[in-house]
Amino acid sequence: MNILICPDKFKSSLTAQEAAEALAKGILTKRKNSVIQIVPLADGGEGTLEMIQKIHGGAWQTHTVNDPLGRPIHAAFLWLADQKTAYIEMARCSGLQLLSKKEQNPLKTNTFGTGELIQQAAKKGAEMIVLTIGGSATNEAGIGMAAALGYQFLDKAGNNLEPIGENLVQIAKIQGQNPFPKIQFIVLTDVDNPLHGPQGAAHIFAKQKGASATSIKQLDKGLINVSQWLPDELPGAGAAGGLGAGAVYFLGANIVSGAEWLLNKVHLDRAIRKADYIITGEGKIDQQTWSGKLVANVVGRADKQFKQTILVCGTFEDEDKIPLFMDAKDIYSVLSESKSTADAMANAASYLEVIGEKIALKYL
Repeated sequence: MNILICPDKFKSSLTAQEAAEALAKGILTKRKNSVIQIVPLADGGEGTLEMIQKIHGGAWQTHTVNDPLGRPIHAAFLWLADQKTAYIEMARCSGLQLLSKKEQNPLKTNTFGTGELIQQAAKKGAEMIVLTIGGSATNEAGIGMAAALGYQFLDKAGNNLEPIGENLVQIAKIQGQNPFPKIQFIVLTDVDNPLHGPQGAAHIFAKQKGASATSIKQLDKGLINVSQWLPDELPGAGAAGGLGAGAVYFLGANIVSGAEWLLNKVHLDRAIRKADYIITGEGKIDQQTWSGKLVANVVGRADKQFKQTILVCGTFEDEDKIPLFMDAKDIYSVLSESKSTADAMANAASYLEVIGEKIALKYL
């Protein structure tokens, strides 16, 4: 029996590789003759660069850049010399995880460090830069990144503005141009939110970055202001606090689905074709899972090849939202095996082994 195990990470608990290995261990305990292929996945967020390196190789290039509050930090991008391609994960220098709870405030943060990494990749000779934009600490439409690349943002009096979220609303003029017109930029994101409005960057994502209700309104007004230059309705424009739109305007980037692009990159359809069963999952499966997220993409691809998919997760919610061709009995959660949420988080690998054993006995 050929089994493909291809999960995303279990956030704050296990990497995709660790989750897959735990499941494989459980399966092999009960079905020693199973042939298992592990393909850890990512959707453009944490773990994406490691996934790319595992497939294509590459070397880490570490530089000192600015964090979201302008402090020096060491951050690396993945450099594939043979392809002249750099993969930059903006969260490594502009991410929310770099700040303490007290420091989180999208009025004050920016993506300047991301721009600095782009500069370094350009100096390396990159002909293509792939920018993954999950997990940002910012809501400034990428003006920090642009400032690092030479753009200036002026108010009505002609004064140069600091490129942070609270100043978006004051921008009256943008000076500068794309310094790297010959480099192809691709932006990977797993959200399709517009730049502003009820479903925009500020109203949907700023609260989790430390913004108050008043701040959210101010940030949204700022995003409305810069939409006179930046594309505002483009799907993904509101990703990473509007960095999606900023990358399009300042760098001529193309926004693509992180899940779709990366699954093609790992040739997942080919792996599905060889498998009898596909096991995928992530930390939480709920109604958001089915709106273009990575797991939904895997399930859809497997269904097209008439292959059965088994899902594993940390927690399972919104059973009524799963696709009609799926059965809730084919979804296993760590929480259902554990004593509590804390127990599930701390001992996820052990519980995934148990789930792997159950899957082996039921299906294989």
